[in-house]
Amino acid sequence: MNEDMKQKENMKTPNNGFACRLKALVKLSLLLVILSIQLKVYAQEDVEPAIVDGRVTEEEFGEPLEKAIVQIRGSGVYTITNRFGYFRMKLPPAFFELEAIHPGIFSEFYNVSTYEGILTPMGAVRLEPVAVGRLQQRDIASRIDITKTPSATRNTPVINMMAQQGGTDFNELFTGEPSVYLLENGGGYGSSEISVRGFAANQNQVVFNGISLNNPETGRMNTALYPGLSDWGHQAQFTSGVASGKQSELGQTSLINVLPFMPHKKFGVNVLASAGMNGYLKTAATVHSGLSDRKIAFTLKLDRTAGDGIPDFTGFESYGMYLNLFKEYSHMHSFLLTSVMKTWKADLRNRPDSISRISSYGIDHNSGWGFLDNSELGWNGSFGIANLSVLTHNWHMRVHTRLVSQLYLELENSAQTYPQGMMNGMTPYEIPATDRGLVDFDAISAANSEQTISETDGISTLAGVSRTTRYGLQTQLIHEIDDDNKVFLSADLEQYTSDHFAGATDLLGASGFMSNADINGNDQAATNFVEANFLPKTGKADKVDYDYRSFIRKGGLAAKLERSGNRAFGYAETGIYVKSLKREDYFSYETNDSHGTTDWITQFGWRLSTGLTYRLNEFHSIRFNSGASGSPTRFDVLFPAGNNWENTSAKNQNLYTGELAYVLNSARFFVSLRGYAMYQQNRTDIQRYGLNADEEYAVLSGLNQFHRGVELSGQITYFKRYNLHVSASYGKWTFKNSANAKIYDESNQLLSESDLPFDGYKTDNCPPISLYARNEFNLLKGLEINVNYYRSFASYAPLLVHDFDNDAVPEQLKLPAFDKLGAGVSYYHEFRKKQNIHVFADVQNILGSEYINQIYSNKSGDAFGSNLALYGKGMSWRAGLSITF
Repeated sequence: MNEDMKQKENMKTPNNGFACRLKALVKLSLLLVILSIQLKVYAQEDVEPAIVDGRVTEEEFGEPLEKAIVQIRGSGVYTITNRFGYFRMKLPPAFFELEAIHPGIFSEFYNVSTYEGILTPMGAVRLEPVAVGRLQQRDIASRIDITKTPSATRNTPVINMMAQQGGTDFNELFTGEPSVYLLENGGGYGSSEISVRGFAANQNQVVFNGISLNNPETGRMNTALYPGLSDWGHQAQFTSGVASGKQSELGQTSLINVLPFMPHKKFGVNVLASAGMNGYLKTAATVHSGLSDRKIAFTLKLDRTAGDGIPDFTGFESYGMYLNLFKEYSHMHSFLLTSVMKTWKADLRNRPDSISRISSYGIDHNSGWGFLDNSELGWNGSFGIANLSVLTHNWHMRVHTRLVSQLYLELENSAQTYPQGMMNGMTPYEIPATDRGLVDFDAISAANSEQTISETDGISTLAGVSRTTRYGLQTQLIHEIDDDNKVFLSADLEQYTSDHFAGATDLLGASGFMSNADINGNDQAATNFVEANFLPKTGKADKVDYDYRSFIRKGGLAAKLERSGNRAFGYAETGIYVKSLKREDYFSYETNDSHGTTDWITQFGWRLSTGLTYRLNEFHSIRFNSGASGSPTRFDVLFPAGNNWENTSAKNQNLYTGELAYVLNSARFFVSLRGYAMYQQNRTDIQRYGLNADEEYAVLSGLNQFHRGVELSGQITYFKRYNLHVSASYGKWTFKNSANAKIYDESNQLLSESDLPFDGYKTDNCPPISLYARNEFNLLKGLEINVNYYRSFASYAPLLVHDFDNDAVPEQLKLPAFDKLGAGVSYYHEFRKKQNIHVFADVQNILGSEYINQIYSNKSGDAFGSNLALYGKGMSWRAGLSITF
């Protein structure tokens, strides 16, 4: 029986094989026929390919969509849009179905004919966003149209924002902008800042969801929420120089305007995982509820980030939450509740080291850590929790009139650890290091053993705690006078209060800690310590080193008028505000001493700006922008000492700016050539480096800076889908005139005063000449490989007050130029029903270039090695995957 079955099977096999071969032959023949027909069509000399071009934009606002995929459906023919949304394709005569794809947008299909006489003009390809509440969000943030604005403004591509969600350093998005320098601040968890056109980092403003995130006391962008912008941001707009916004007070040198992602119209889930060197790992999950019948939608995102950091002992771990709830009550009223939170623990390298020490131990060396009983320990760290909640109401009062109002509340409970005390007459940083250049915690513990220490006897680790509350109201009236004219009227109020004090966190082997810093105490023993937790309980901690409270109140008005025409766009904008500051000290004054609380110090600020864009024709335009502003003295400059002593030398800091640009924009080319001049007047700087033993700080006032230069930004599309991006800057950033220098001791007694000849010297720690190039190869649909190159040609060291002691014209140290090479890959594929997958990876500083990122002193010749400096990061990499379903 089995033999018969085998025989039958053997008889069937040849027949089946013949049938399969015959079928394959037929398919091959049909394919050859089709190919021959196509080749014949292309071979005809009298048939010219048709050019199909257009511009891909958002449906609601007409905003250009960069890096959108425009493809012929069902084929491998496609192209990529440039930064203004333009695309251009050459197609044979036929009927096609054209499709446009972009992240966060519903895809659209268009029937296109390229036959002579019935060519379909594309024009603007408008795509519908997948998110709700876009109009309300745009009103909140006062996002500007880059095709019209005369300012130097750039929209970061959404696909780049998506890839950045796998990282922690949000500022890396802007390294390719002209005249932008990334201050890496030693590496670690999202600790970088940026310098724009040579000015200090605290003169830039960062706005998230319409709310400024800058610290009201220092102006710096050092809030714990900043690394979260990588997780929560959907769109980012970067402006150099004079910026436009609804706040009465804006940054003087740049504006980073970040919009969070909004709830989607349909239900969806996104999961993300990203890994990198030194144990870096980020995981996140996002849920979009979809828009219900009651016009309610929400988005919830949870994330975790952890890693060891690139420099030694800079490990970090953080958890984040993002909630966005949208409710439309009627066609006139809608509400948006946005709440973000971060809790974190991080080890830091926030103190520069000498160049000779770094040369001995490597660029990743961190002298702020060591071993205690064979366990790693450091005394520079950060931990805490921060939350920002914003309630937005959008009232569509009339057809052409809207009123947007925001209530916001920011809470932060955080701490920075630092060493304090004396051992054998030496401060913590004077104690001899181990043979590895690390802190000798074993020796410190042995000296502290079985004794009660204090701020001056024995070494301990303290935690500088900040318990901050910031809340406010801001509102904006938007009225469209007619099709060409629009007016904006804004008002804002804000109250900021922060308690600052120090508590003991690690006694390093001592049996107790006796505080003698509080003159209202009586050498009280500290029993309640600050514990380094994700949810720190600092309210009951004993205060041992300082204790004061800062108050800042602000109120202001702003107005803006826009006029659009067929060939021209212009605007005029102004803002005025009043700011009051007060300081209460609980350690440095007796309880009944009236000097324990300062009077309210009231200052006024203002800003004016105007600009014009004139289109010469469809592709060419001339753009002019100018502005002036006066900023009140910051809290940390007004009170530079550890008490209520007021720095009366500080004045309003004024800045005057003028810019002129030529812009070429077409489907293949984009060129922006911009010249600028910026004059800053009356800047005050506090110096604490390079002082003598009896000197506590120096106040430099009357610093004037004149920055002028040329910026080039360009893009060229070649071989249909390859894009070369280039940006270059050449500047001359110098001080003007002399500055007054006053040196004080710890009791705020004036020790010396002099006028220093700063005229002609360069501003420090920012390269006036730089080049960035990025080549993007779109090899397959959705697959992009890029290679990028950055070069800093020159940067200069700062001049300190004692540099002028022995030389009336001291030499300013010029730092070596350096290069960085990087590469990345991104693959985005969209399935039907908005399901998609995004794979991304990048490598930074592939060649491991060693370079000084920041330097803090100005010593040349044989003393060069004693300069204090922070080196930039070495090679790093990360790779990630994001799936939406």
